[in-house]
Amino acid sequence: MGKFFNIPSGGRKKKNKNKSANMELTFRILGVTGNVFDTILQILLVVAIVYACYKGAQTAYSYGYRVFTEKPVAATVGNDVEVTIPVDFSAKQLGEIFEGKGLSRDSKLLMLQYYCSEYRKNIKPGTYTLNTTMTAEEMFESIAQINIEKEEAAKKEAEKQQAEDEARNSEKELLDMGDESEEDIESGEGEEGSGLQQIDMGDELDDYMEDDVR
Repeated sequence: MGKFFNIPSGGRKKKNKNKSANMELTFRILGVTGNVFDTILQILLVVAIVYACYKGAQTAYSYGYRVFTEKPVAATVGNDVEVTIPVDFSAKQLGEIFEGKGLSRDSKLLMLQYYCSEYRKNIKPGTYTLNTTMTAEEMFESIAQINIEKEEAAKKEAEKQQAEDEARNSEKELLDMGDESEEDIESGEGEEGSGLQQIDMGDELDDYMEDDVR
């Protein structure tokens, strides 16, 4: 019986050898699977980057083209819209205001149009009336023209005020000079009168002495 249940040593070795071969095969399969998975991830990453670049280039081209060619919101019949630009506004805030008022389709696009506009330096805080038939550049031009006219009017008013002040100062100086001249004349007349009075007193004294001698 004991010999019947004993496993030959050669069979045990064969079993261990098969087990080692299976483990080695498993590791190889796992290694190949891992490499395939890494390769797939790398391919997906490259595809994602290429797609992002493509979409970015497409968006950049679209915005770049629309910056100079975007049509107004209304083609023919437009509406007057009152817009208030706040103090210390930003380009982003300006775009949001115009889009909210229905003067632009895209706040980001208007922000780019603002940066590219030749009228940017004259876009200042204030309340303006614009129309939906205007392009972004036409709206910027309208706002800039209003501010330029205001600055010119303020400059003319300041020059006028300065001229009036200079005229008043000149008139005052002339009046002061006239008053000084009159004082000098009165002072001279007073001295002349005093001298005549002294001469008269001297003549009277001479006459009195002559009478005494007689």
